[in-house]
Amino acid sequence: MRIALKVTSSNENCNGGCEFALVDLNSELAILALRRIAVLREQKILDPDIDESYYWAYFVECYFDPSVESSDDVKESDGASSAVGDILDDLDIDIDEVVCVPENFQVPPSQCAIVECEQMVVSADSISFTAIPRHASLRVATAEIPVTMLETAAAPVR
Repeated sequence: MRIALKVTSSNENCNGGCEFALVDLNSELAILALRRIAVLREQKILDPDIDESYYWAYFVECYFDPSVESSDDVKESDGASSAVGDILDDLDIDIDEVVCVPENFQVPPSQCAIVECEQMVVSADSISFTAIPRHASLRVATAEIPVTMLETAAAPVR
């Protein structure tokens, strides 16, 4: 399943071009995340003060801003640039923060931000992702993907 996640920034005035994130939540990623959540829960039994764990990870397909317009020489012929924002609006991402997008959902390269230092943040009942947009002095973080969604993605396809 492909999901779009709302992104927040450590700087209220700038998000480094990272308004949303796109993740291919396949069974391998879901199983890995569930295993990491289980490890955190075991650690929490030994040390109740542990809240979350961080892993270096590059699972986010892209961080993007659908309001960025393509330059004339890179305009997508099928109108994909404006379609991204329209699809997200139709899915109420501003309210839900984590939404399933169509399998063919693609973000034009002109709307993608370059990020560094990507990490998976694991808590007792969800995961999220964090990164630093290139040449920016801020950090962005995605909305949390709940365990229930991870379990659905990890389930074998019948």
